[in-house]
Amino acid sequence: MSNVHPHGELHNPDTAYEHSDINVRAIVAFVIALIAITLVIQAAMYGIFAVFNRIETTADAPVSPLAAPANELPPEPRLQTAPWTDLKTLRAEEFSYLHSYGWVDKQAGVVRMPIEKSKALLLQKGLPARPGPTDAAEGTRVAATGESSGGRNLPAGGADKSSPPAGAQGASGAQGAPAAPKKPGGGL
Repeated sequence: MSNVHPHGELHNPDTAYEHSDINVRAIVAFVIALIAITLVIQAAMYGIFAVFNRIETTADAPVSPLAAPANELPPEPRLQTAPWTDLKTLRAEEFSYLHSYGWVDKQAGVVRMPIEKSKALLLQKGLPARPGPTDAAEGTRVAATGESSGGRNLPAGGADKSSPPAGAQGASGAQGAPAAPKKPGGGL
């Protein structure tokens, strides 16, 4: 069987492959020229930066005699450079202050004590309050007049066990009987 293409012969006499090698001399000359141009540009940039540096140093304003020296720190308060370590130090100081004994004012005889000890003493002694009610209407069933203790003494460490004044009626209407707690909105 013959090797004939359906469209005719595939050989084009006008096109052919290159018969000579590449021109190495032209490529080497191009690379040398590229390196030379790059070095000239680098030298020009170095010179321009040297000129700019000289112009900048001659144009600098003179330093004021009032200005602080460059190696001196600014006055307090300074910006925090590591706030997490400052916070850790502050918390350690606060913890040691809250959990240790020490003088607050030595001349006046004022000391500080650990907070747990202070809480225990407060529960033992109680808070100072005014003397008992002078009026029978004063007490737990009457609104406070805006004073801190509301006219009653609170025993230390316990609940308010004061009784209603004689003749006072609760919300249920019976004398001496405690009023039933109401739900929000007035319901029983």
